[in-house]
Amino acid sequence: MKVLVTGAGGLIGSATVDAVLAAGHEPVAMLRPRGDDRALGASPAQQVRADLADPDSLRAAVAGAEVVLHCAAVFSYERDAASLHRANADGTRALIDAAAAAGVRRVVVTSSSVTCGSSDGPEARDESGELAEGPDYFHSKLAQERAAREAATRTGVELVLACPTVAVGGPDHKLVPSNAILVRYLLDPSRTTFAGGANVVGVRDVAAGLVLLAERAEPNRRYLLGGENWSWRLLHTAVSELAGLPGPFLTAGTTAAYLAAGLAEAVAALTSKTPLATRSEALTTGRFHWYDDRRARALGYTSRPVRQALAESLAWLSTSEHLPRYVREGLRLAPEVVAARRLVPVALP
Repeated sequence: MKVLVTGAGGLIGSATVDAVLAAGHEPVAMLRPRGDDRALGASPAQQVRADLADPDSLRAAVAGAEVVLHCAAVFSYERDAASLHRANADGTRALIDAAAAAGVRRVVVTSSSVTCGSSDGPEARDESGELAEGPDYFHSKLAQERAAREAATRTGVELVLACPTVAVGGPDHKLVPSNAILVRYLLDPSRTTFAGGANVVGVRDVAAGLVLLAERAEPNRRYLLGGENWSWRLLHTAVSELAGLPGPFLTAGTTAAYLAAGLAEAVAALTSKTPLATRSEALTTGRFHWYDDRRARALGYTSRPVRQALAESLAWLSTSEHLPRYVREGLRLAPEVVAARRLVPVALP
């Protein structure tokens, strides 16, 4: 089966290209016209260049594909609502239109678990949940799902919505917010954690899940792709253990997290860098983004323990420029992290 993977230069997209190959299918890796292809390494996958805002380039990219795994998206808490909507909703609509014109049978759209909402307490939501409040990024992913449904209904393309939880792993030349959670903690001398929690999963498991959905999912359904539901304290404790660092020491409330994020944004503005934390993201702390993914597991989806996913993340982060040298030299990596270096490349060229 010939499978077009959009966003192939990103964290989930590049892992999905590998997963398509591992499943015995033929991947075509779609990159932006001037996009970075380092994440693909020496992959034998065919590469095509296309822009979601350019219908002609999209039609050329999807030609001959049987299935499209749509991983291209803007994952950002600092971009404005209009640009997020253009990239995530309008871009998805344009892709499905092009896929339909090319005779593509199925499109799997990578949305996000945030569209299923969150809870005040430690309870897991399923695919019937709905987002109420949240940052502009959250709402752009909900708009993406609505645009995908509209386009699929209008064109007759089979649509599957994949909703990954917090996906960690690498390597990745661009530090996405999910991996930034780990970097932020390692850079924080106070080793502060938060109330609430999240469902965390390894990016390789998400990628394998997307291929599974392409093969077996029922059309017109949402599928959560998750790992384990952990409190932030449990996650940060595991990061400390794996990195050989003490902590966590403090627990911050939403107000404290918001003020710290405001400071991070101010520093980033002065240094012309991307902030490691934003106020919009900080407002989500204290809530439980916990999910029940039994629908996907009924199809055969599996995920590795979160601790292993964290070890793989730290294996490459500990050699990357995302962590300053003085931080890397202070780490005392656990044997699990050292062993994980055999499973993932430790750094991008």
